[in-house]
Amino acid sequence: MSYQITLQLEDVAGALARVMSCLRKLGLGVVGQSFEVLPEGGRNLVLDVDGPVLNDEQLRTPLEALNGVARLLTGSREAATEPVAVENKAPVDVPDTRYKDKDSEAGDAEIRDRMLIFTLLSRYPKISGKLLELHTSIPEAERSKRMLELGQGFGGYLYKNLKIKGVVSELRAAIELAIVPALSPLVQVSQYSEGVRVSGFSKNMKHAAEKPECCQFLAGTIQGLLDSADELPSYRVEQVQCIHQGAHACEYKLSPA
Repeated sequence: MSYQITLQLEDVAGALARVMSCLRKLGLGVVGQSFEVLPEGGRNLVLDVDGPVLNDEQLRTPLEALNGVARLLTGSREAATEPVAVENKAPVDVPDTRYKDKDSEAGDAEIRDRMLIFTLLSRYPKISGKLLELHTSIPEAERSKRMLELGQGFGGYLYKNLKIKGVVSELRAAIELAIVPALSPLVQVSQYSEGVRVSGFSKNMKHAAEKPECCQFLAGTIQGLLDSADELPSYRVEQVQCIHQGAHACEYKLSPA
């Protein structure tokens, strides 16, 4: 379906490229674009897009997190240059993925998770505040599982951002080249005989670290990093010790799957 999105951009290099990349990840193709220069500085970017219809909240979270995007002005508006066919579709029933307490946990599961992960990536390594917000938005009974899932997706995208040179085909290399560099801005991480150990948290995880489920987020992140190393055999991450349960450190055992 085709519709129009309008963004207010700041005078920051690379803003347009970041917007285009973000829209592609959301499944949207850009079929037309124009600019409106603002007298006070900056400009409005008007985009004709084609793809799944996302509401303003679904667009605002990932787009306004981008460097150079001041705010989303309008979204999900029918493009004037192209007629749109009305589809008679039954509403999608998503009772397990729509929560009433926070907008960040509402909507289609796949799109929602992708947006949340992009938001965390845009703030990395300073993710404590957003992680705490996500923790609060998830019903208590589902927090451990959801934080693990979000961590796994976050780790997968984070692996790509590391731009590792060479082939990672052994666990030791995965720990040294992926897990330690990715987690070091967040926690005090080291290798031990059976996996990796987290003995403390940096200021980037200061407040989120108070929540036990954030250890599940770290477990998911480690799993996502390992799963993204194409040449590495499959490994399973298991948390065997936890600071929140009285241990001196959180230990994550890495075993062949």
